[in-house]
Amino acid sequence: MEPSERIRILNALAEHIANGTTADAGGIMRVPMSDFTCPQLLAQEQQAFFGNMPLLMGLSSQLPERGTYWSDNATGMPILMVRDGEGRFRAYANVCRHRGSLVVPEGRGCRDRFTCPFHAWTYGIDGRLLAVNKNDHFGDVSSLGLRLIELPSAELYGTLWVRPTRGDPVNEEECLGGLRDDLIHWNPADYPHAGTQVIDARMNWKLGVVSYGEIYHLKVLHPNTAAKEAHGNVQTFERFGNNYRTVFANRKIDLMRMLMPNRSLWPYRQLTSTVYFFYPNVILMVDTFGVDVLRIFPLEDSPSKSRTIHTWYIDPKVKQRFVDQGLSVDEKLQRFREVVEDEDYVMAADIQTNAECGNQSEIVLGRNEAALQHCHNALRLGVGRDPLPVENV
Repeated sequence: MEPSERIRILNALAEHIANGTTADAGGIMRVPMSDFTCPQLLAQEQQAFFGNMPLLMGLSSQLPERGTYWSDNATGMPILMVRDGEGRFRAYANVCRHRGSLVVPEGRGCRDRFTCPFHAWTYGIDGRLLAVNKNDHFGDVSSLGLRLIELPSAELYGTLWVRPTRGDPVNEEECLGGLRDDLIHWNPADYPHAGTQVIDARMNWKLGVVSYGEIYHLKVLHPNTAAKEAHGNVQTFERFGNNYRTVFANRKIDLMRMLMPNRSLWPYRQLTSTVYFFYPNVILMVDTFGVDVLRIFPLEDSPSKSRTIHTWYIDPKVKQRFVDQGLSVDEKLQRFREVVEDEDYVMAADIQTNAECGNQSEIVLGRNEAALQHCHNALRLGVGRDPLPVENV
């Protein structure tokens, strides 16, 4: 993100606050409530999005050095990610070539070989089968090429991407859609992993994704939490292919407007929260203290259940200030959880209940909910459905 871009965004936020405006989609959109309840649609989404598509898994700091690994089952496809002996990011299907068991349990660590807990077949970090337990009894399998199945993967400017099944290589433009400069600016590889938590909710996974795309609800739903820190109904919005970027203004911008008329001198990072949607299911948020990554998935093959995996990466430049203010990682994660789980996702669960009751056939997204409109249509197109029209009213 170039300095001129940051100044443009700050100018837009300042004008929105002064004029009582926000990003405008140009019209309203009607979304069928059946999009949140249909099992057949969910099956299509699981195949299209979580079976075949490159997914943002996290930041490069999840694998900070050679010989580190990260085993993750969140996509529904068990994946083993490693940083190999040459420092390269690689991903494998986490399946033993002997009897199909998991080679590595979920978690993170450091090792250069992996031994299956079922029959002790051992694989190297490069995927090679190194040893077969009691090979003289089992039989010689050296000619069968039974290495770990490598999955398409890529490390893109501090972010880790994996296609959960074998297929085409990961395409940078498909994944980033023009956000390369933003990632280069933020340099997410420098943000160490601080903590991870899981939030299960009674809501369709898409309701979780769109929860982070608008701030229209802030003063109503979060009067004692997030509304104390940010301006409600004030944001910018830009599309980047299937992705988007929206920027919210925190309340420090009011003081800056009074004390420093020259907006080119305003500290962008201290005055904003920058929220990215990385298609199809990831929200990445950059604020004063670091980066939050939220991966949102269907749960238990149910259109009414979802799982959010929230990972926080702290900005090393402000880590000491974070400590000096008496904060802890656990407290930060808990505060985030309280807002999301006890406020946002409670509303989403109500929407889910009403969708299942069938008393209302659709919801309406306003002109000030441009990110939500974009998100719904991008996901519809991803499973071969027609986009929803934007109605000028």
